[in-house]
Amino acid sequence: MRTLTCRAKYDRQPIITQDGGTVALDWFQPRGLDKIPSDAPIVLILHGLTGGSGEGYCKWMCSCIAAKGWRSVVLNYRGCAGLELTSPTLYCASFTDDVHLAVEEIHHQFPNARLFAAGYSLGSLILCKYLAEAANGTWKLKGSGISSAVMVSNPFCMHRSKVRVSKPWSAEWLYNIGLAHRIKQYIVEHNLALSKHAEIDMKSIAESRTIEHLDERVVCKLFGHDTAEDYYTAASSMQFIPQIQTPSLFLIAEDDPFLGHLPIQECKCNKNTVLAVTTRGGHVAFLQGLWPFGTAWMDQVAMQFFSACSESPQTSFDATSCSELGS
Repeated sequence: MRTLTCRAKYDRQPIITQDGGTVALDWFQPRGLDKIPSDAPIVLILHGLTGGSGEGYCKWMCSCIAAKGWRSVVLNYRGCAGLELTSPTLYCASFTDDVHLAVEEIHHQFPNARLFAAGYSLGSLILCKYLAEAANGTWKLKGSGISSAVMVSNPFCMHRSKVRVSKPWSAEWLYNIGLAHRIKQYIVEHNLALSKHAEIDMKSIAESRTIEHLDERVVCKLFGHDTAEDYYTAASSMQFIPQIQTPSLFLIAEDDPFLGHLPIQECKCNKNTVLAVTTRGGHVAFLQGLWPFGTAWMDQVAMQFFSACSESPQTSFDATSCSELGS
Protein backbone atom coordinates (compact mmCIF):
# COMPACT_ATOMS: atom_id res chain seq x y z
CA MET A 1 0.00 0.00 0.00
CA ARG A 2 2.80 2.47 0.76
CA THR A 3 3.90 2.04 -2.84
CA LEU A 4 0.57 3.54 -3.95
CA THR A 5 0.35 6.35 -1.41
CA CYS A 6 3.48 8.26 -2.43
CA ARG A 7 4.20 9.74 -5.83
CA ALA A 8 7.80 9.94 -6.86
CA LYS A 9 9.57 11.33 -9.89
CA TYR A 10 13.13 10.27 -10.59
CA ASP A 11 15.85 11.29 -13.02
CA ARG A 12 17.61 8.07 -14.04
CA GLN A 13 21.38 7.98 -14.47
CA PRO A 14 22.55 4.64 -15.91
CA ILE A 15 26.08 3.55 -15.02
CA ILE A 16 28.05 0.93 -16.94
CA THR A 17 30.24 -1.25 -14.74
CA GLN A 18 33.68 -2.56 -15.67
CA ASP A 19 32.25 -5.97 -16.60
CA GLY A 20 29.60 -4.43 -18.85
CA GLY A 21 26.78 -4.53 -16.33
CA THR A 22 24.22 -1.78 -15.92
CA VAL A 23 23.09 -0.21 -12.67
CA ALA A 24 21.24 3.07 -12.27
CA LEU A 25 21.15 5.97 -9.87
CA ASP A 26 17.57 7.25 -9.67
CA TRP A 27 17.77 10.82 -8.38
CA PHE A 28 14.60 11.91 -6.58
CA GLN A 29 13.07 15.01 -8.16
CA PRO A 30 11.08 16.96 -5.55
CA ARG A 31 9.61 20.39 -6.02
CA GLY A 32 12.21 23.06 -5.47
CA LEU A 33 15.11 20.80 -6.41
CA ASP A 34 16.83 23.73 -8.12
CA LYS A 35 16.97 25.55 -4.77
CA ILE A 36 18.89 22.80 -2.99
CA PRO A 37 22.55 23.88 -2.69
CA SER A 38 25.22 21.68 -4.23
CA ASP A 39 26.75 20.97 -0.82
CA ALA A 40 23.47 19.78 0.73
CA PRO A 41 23.71 16.27 2.24
CA ILE A 42 22.76 13.31 0.07
CA VAL A 43 21.22 9.99 1.16
CA LEU A 44 21.97 6.92 -0.94
CA ILE A 45 19.25 4.25 -0.67
CA LEU A 46 19.89 0.53 -1.23
CA HIS A 47 16.70 -1.42 -1.85
CA GLY A 48 15.84 -5.02 -1.01
CA LEU A 49 15.69 -8.21 -3.05
CA THR A 50 13.87 -7.79 -6.41
CA GLY A 51 13.04 -4.19 -5.45
CA GLY A 52 13.93 -0.81 -6.90
CA SER A 53 13.23 2.90 -6.64
CA GLY A 54 9.51 2.25 -7.10
CA GLU A 55 9.17 0.48 -3.75
CA GLY A 56 7.06 2.31 -1.18
CA TYR A 57 9.81 2.40 1.43
CA CYS A 58 12.18 4.01 -1.10
CA LYS A 59 9.67 6.65 -2.20
CA TRP A 60 8.60 7.61 1.32
CA MET A 61 12.20 7.82 2.51
CA CYS A 62 13.04 10.06 -0.44
CA SER A 63 10.07 12.24 0.46
CA CYS A 64 11.29 12.60 4.05
CA ILE A 65 14.78 13.47 2.84
CA ALA A 66 13.41 16.12 0.47
CA ALA A 67 11.37 17.65 3.30
CA LYS A 68 14.66 18.35 5.08
CA GLY A 69 16.11 20.05 2.04
CA TRP A 70 18.52 17.23 1.18
CA ARG A 71 19.03 15.17 -1.96
CA SER A 72 18.28 11.47 -2.24
CA VAL A 73 19.18 8.82 -4.78
CA VAL A 74 18.27 5.14 -5.11
CA LEU A 75 20.78 2.63 -6.46
CA ASN A 76 18.92 0.16 -8.68
CA TYR A 77 20.78 -3.13 -8.93
CA ARG A 78 21.44 -5.03 -12.15
CA GLY A 79 18.23 -6.06 -13.90
CA CYS A 80 16.02 -4.29 -11.33
CA ALA A 81 13.47 -1.50 -11.78
CA GLY A 82 13.27 -1.92 -15.55
CA LEU A 83 17.02 -2.14 -16.15
CA GLU A 84 18.24 -4.46 -18.87
CA LEU A 85 20.56 -7.22 -17.71
CA THR A 86 23.71 -6.54 -19.73
CA SER A 87 26.33 -8.56 -17.86
CA PRO A 88 27.01 -12.14 -16.78
CA THR A 89 26.77 -10.95 -13.17
CA LEU A 90 23.55 -10.31 -11.25
CA TYR A 91 23.57 -9.00 -7.69
CA CYS A 92 23.55 -10.66 -4.29
CA ALA A 93 24.19 -9.98 -0.61
CA SER A 94 27.93 -10.71 -0.88
CA PHE A 95 28.56 -8.50 -3.93
CA THR A 96 29.51 -4.89 -3.07
CA ASP A 97 31.33 -3.66 -6.18
CA ASP A 98 28.36 -1.70 -7.50
CA VAL A 99 27.90 0.15 -4.21
CA HIS A 100 31.53 1.26 -4.37
CA LEU A 101 30.96 2.48 -7.92
CA ALA A 102 27.84 4.41 -6.88
CA VAL A 103 29.60 6.07 -3.95
CA GLU A 104 32.44 7.18 -6.23
CA GLU A 105 30.02 8.57 -8.81
CA ILE A 106 28.01 10.54 -6.25
CA HIS A 107 31.16 12.10 -4.80
CA HIS A 108 32.30 12.94 -8.31
CA GLN A 109 29.07 14.86 -8.97
CA PHE A 110 28.80 16.48 -5.54
CA PRO A 111 32.33 16.65 -4.08
CA ASN A 112 31.34 19.03 -1.28
CA ALA A 113 28.23 17.17 -0.09
CA ARG A 114 28.15 14.72 2.80
CA LEU A 115 26.87 11.31 1.82
CA PHE A 116 24.70 9.12 4.04
CA ALA A 117 23.31 5.68 3.21
CA ALA A 118 20.22 3.68 4.10
CA GLY A 119 19.96 -0.02 3.32
CA TYR A 120 16.85 -2.18 3.55
CA SER A 121 16.77 -5.97 3.90
CA LEU A 122 19.18 -7.30 1.26
CA GLY A 123 20.39 -3.72 0.83
CA SER A 124 21.34 -3.64 4.51
CA LEU A 125 23.39 -6.83 4.08
CA ILE A 126 25.24 -5.33 1.13
CA LEU A 127 25.79 -2.01 2.89
CA CYS A 128 27.11 -3.65 6.06
CA LYS A 129 29.65 -5.71 4.11
CA TYR A 130 30.70 -2.65 2.09
CA LEU A 131 31.34 -0.61 5.26
CA ALA A 132 33.48 -3.38 6.76
CA GLU A 133 35.45 -3.78 3.54
CA ALA A 134 36.10 -0.03 3.43
CA ALA A 135 37.41 -0.16 6.98
CA ASN A 136 39.73 -3.05 6.03
CA GLY A 137 41.17 -1.25 3.02
CA THR A 138 39.49 -3.39 0.36
CA TRP A 139 38.89 -0.31 -1.78
CA LYS A 140 41.59 2.06 -3.00
CA LEU A 141 39.88 5.11 -1.52
CA LYS A 142 40.46 6.05 2.10
CA GLY A 143 37.29 5.50 4.11
CA SER A 144 33.84 4.34 3.06
CA GLY A 145 32.82 7.68 1.58
CA ILE A 146 29.72 7.50 3.77
CA SER A 147 29.34 9.77 6.81
CA SER A 148 26.82 7.51 8.55
CA ALA A 149 24.54 4.61 7.70
CA VAL A 150 21.18 3.19 8.71
CA MET A 151 20.46 -0.49 8.08
CA VAL A 152 16.87 -1.65 8.41
CA SER A 153 15.59 -5.24 8.72
CA ASN A 154 18.98 -6.90 8.40
CA PRO A 155 18.70 -10.67 9.09
CA PHE A 156 22.31 -10.62 10.41
CA CYS A 157 22.72 -14.42 10.23
CA MET A 158 21.51 -15.85 6.94
CA HIS A 159 21.94 -19.43 8.15
CA ARG A 160 19.49 -19.00 11.01
CA SER A 161 17.23 -16.88 8.86
CA LYS A 162 17.05 -19.74 6.34
CA VAL A 163 16.09 -22.18 9.08
CA ARG A 164 13.41 -19.84 10.35
CA VAL A 165 11.74 -19.36 6.96
CA SER A 166 11.98 -23.07 6.07
CA LYS A 167 9.38 -24.37 8.53
CA PRO A 168 6.46 -25.54 6.32
CA TRP A 169 3.18 -23.65 6.65
CA SER A 170 4.56 -21.15 9.13
CA ALA A 171 4.07 -17.42 8.54
CA GLU A 172 7.80 -17.16 7.85
CA TRP A 173 7.59 -19.97 5.27
CA LEU A 174 4.87 -18.07 3.41
CA TYR A 175 7.23 -15.09 3.15
CA ASN A 176 9.85 -17.48 1.77
CA ILE A 177 7.52 -18.83 -0.91
CA GLY A 178 6.29 -15.38 -1.86
CA LEU A 179 9.75 -13.89 -2.22
CA ALA A 180 10.98 -16.93 -4.15
CA HIS A 181 8.13 -16.34 -6.60
CA ARG A 182 9.30 -12.75 -7.12
CA ILE A 183 12.88 -13.91 -7.69
CA LYS A 184 11.65 -16.36 -10.34
CA GLN A 185 9.76 -13.54 -12.04
CA TYR A 186 13.02 -11.56 -12.13
CA ILE A 187 14.81 -14.55 -13.68
CA VAL A 188 12.04 -15.07 -16.26
CA GLU A 189 12.24 -11.37 -17.16
CA HIS A 190 15.95 -11.83 -17.92
CA ASN A 191 15.68 -15.34 -19.29
CA LEU A 192 17.41 -14.48 -22.57
CA ALA A 193 20.50 -13.05 -20.88
CA LEU A 194 20.72 -15.83 -18.29
CA SER A 195 20.18 -18.63 -20.81
CA LYS A 196 23.61 -17.83 -22.26
CA HIS A 197 25.22 -19.22 -19.13
CA ALA A 198 25.88 -22.95 -19.48
CA GLU A 199 26.01 -23.30 -15.68
CA ILE A 200 22.44 -22.00 -15.27
CA ASP A 201 19.75 -24.69 -15.60
CA MET A 202 16.53 -22.83 -16.37
CA LYS A 203 14.44 -25.98 -15.89
CA SER A 204 15.68 -26.48 -12.33
CA ILE A 205 15.04 -22.82 -11.62
CA ALA A 206 11.44 -23.19 -12.78
CA GLU A 207 11.06 -26.08 -10.35
CA SER A 208 12.50 -24.11 -7.42
CA ARG A 209 10.11 -23.30 -4.60
CA THR A 210 12.25 -21.57 -1.97
CA ILE A 211 14.88 -18.85 -1.73
CA GLU A 212 17.49 -21.45 -0.78
CA HIS A 213 16.79 -23.45 -3.95
CA LEU A 214 17.32 -20.33 -6.06
CA ASP A 215 20.45 -19.34 -4.16
CA GLU A 216 21.89 -22.80 -4.88
CA ARG A 217 20.93 -22.76 -8.57
CA VAL A 218 21.64 -19.13 -9.46
CA VAL A 219 23.66 -17.13 -6.93
CA CYS A 220 26.16 -19.90 -6.19
CA LYS A 221 26.70 -20.58 -9.88
CA LEU A 222 27.31 -16.92 -10.78
CA PHE A 223 29.31 -15.81 -7.74
CA GLY A 224 31.51 -18.85 -7.15
CA HIS A 225 30.02 -20.14 -3.90
CA ASP A 226 30.10 -23.93 -3.56
CA THR A 227 26.79 -24.15 -1.69
CA ALA A 228 24.06 -21.88 -0.39
CA GLU A 229 25.55 -22.34 3.08
CA ASP A 230 28.88 -20.99 1.82
CA TYR A 231 27.06 -18.00 0.34
CA TYR A 232 25.23 -17.35 3.62
CA THR A 233 28.53 -17.46 5.50
CA ALA A 234 30.08 -14.94 3.10
CA ALA A 235 27.16 -12.52 3.30
CA SER A 236 25.99 -12.65 6.94
CA SER A 237 26.42 -9.25 8.61
CA MET A 238 27.24 -10.29 12.16
CA GLN A 239 30.85 -11.02 11.15
CA PHE A 240 31.25 -7.53 9.66
CA ILE A 241 29.79 -5.41 12.46
CA PRO A 242 32.98 -5.43 14.61
CA GLN A 243 34.96 -3.99 11.69
CA ILE A 244 32.71 -1.03 10.84
CA GLN A 245 34.26 2.41 11.35
CA THR A 246 31.34 4.41 9.93
CA PRO A 247 28.71 5.56 12.49
CA SER A 248 25.88 3.08 11.89
CA LEU A 249 22.39 2.40 13.20
CA PHE A 250 20.81 -1.04 12.89
CA LEU A 251 17.02 -1.05 13.19
CA ILE A 252 15.30 -4.41 13.61
CA ALA A 253 11.97 -5.77 14.89
CA GLU A 254 11.75 -8.95 16.92
CA ASP A 255 8.78 -10.09 14.82
CA ASP A 256 10.73 -9.76 11.56
CA PRO A 257 10.20 -13.13 9.80
CA PHE A 258 13.73 -13.04 8.37
CA LEU A 259 15.56 -12.19 11.61
CA GLY A 260 18.26 -14.77 12.24
CA HIS A 261 20.31 -13.20 15.01
CA LEU A 262 20.29 -10.16 17.28
CA PRO A 263 23.87 -8.81 17.27
CA ILE A 264 23.75 -7.38 20.77
CA GLN A 265 27.30 -8.31 21.72
CA GLU A 266 28.74 -7.37 18.31
CA CYS A 267 27.26 -3.86 18.52
CA LYS A 268 28.22 -3.44 22.18
CA CYS A 269 31.85 -4.06 21.29
CA ASN A 270 31.90 -1.49 18.47
CA LYS A 271 31.53 2.16 19.50
CA ASN A 272 30.57 3.05 15.92
CA THR A 273 27.38 0.98 15.91
CA VAL A 274 23.97 1.32 17.55
CA LEU A 275 21.40 -1.48 17.67
CA ALA A 276 17.73 -0.46 18.01
CA VAL A 277 15.31 -3.34 18.61
CA THR A 278 11.51 -3.06 18.71
CA THR A 279 8.95 -5.69 19.66
CA ARG A 280 6.92 -5.10 16.51
CA GLY A 281 7.66 -3.66 13.11
CA GLY A 282 7.80 -6.63 10.76
CA HIS A 283 10.12 -6.66 7.79
CA VAL A 284 10.82 -3.23 6.30
CA ALA A 285 7.54 -1.94 7.70
CA PHE A 286 7.44 -0.16 11.08
CA LEU A 287 4.06 1.33 10.22
CA GLN A 288 2.49 3.86 12.55
CA GLY A 289 -0.65 5.94 13.19
CA LEU A 290 -4.31 5.62 12.24
CA TRP A 291 -3.30 5.86 8.57
CA PRO A 292 -0.28 3.52 8.45
CA PHE A 293 0.48 4.02 4.77
CA GLY A 294 2.32 7.33 5.03
CA THR A 295 5.63 8.11 6.67
CA ALA A 296 6.83 5.08 8.63
CA TRP A 297 8.51 5.18 12.01
CA MET A 298 11.70 3.81 10.42
CA ASP A 299 11.81 6.87 8.11
CA GLN A 300 11.66 9.23 11.05
CA VAL A 301 14.28 7.33 13.04
CA ALA A 302 16.65 7.23 10.07
CA MET A 303 16.32 10.97 9.50
CA GLN A 304 16.87 11.72 13.18
CA PHE A 305 20.05 9.66 13.10
CA PHE A 306 21.31 11.30 9.91
CA SER A 307 20.49 14.76 11.25
CA ALA A 308 22.44 14.11 14.43
CA CYS A 309 25.40 12.75 12.47
CA SER A 310 25.33 15.71 10.07
CA GLU A 311 26.27 17.96 12.99
CA SER A 312 29.48 16.02 13.65
CA PRO A 313 32.76 16.58 11.77
CA GLN A 314 33.01 15.08 8.29
CA THR A 315 34.54 11.60 8.09
CA SER A 316 37.77 11.16 6.15
CA PHE A 317 37.38 10.29 2.48
CA ASP A 318 39.89 10.57 -0.33
CA ALA A 319 37.88 11.58 -3.38
CA THR A 320 40.83 12.53 -5.58
CA SER A 321 40.36 9.58 -7.93
CA CYS A 322 36.66 10.39 -8.31
CA SER A 323 37.61 13.25 -10.63
CA GLU A 324 38.50 10.66 -13.22
CA LEU A 325 34.94 9.40 -13.44
CA GLY A 326 32.96 10.68 -16.38
CA SER A 327 35.97 12.56 -17.76
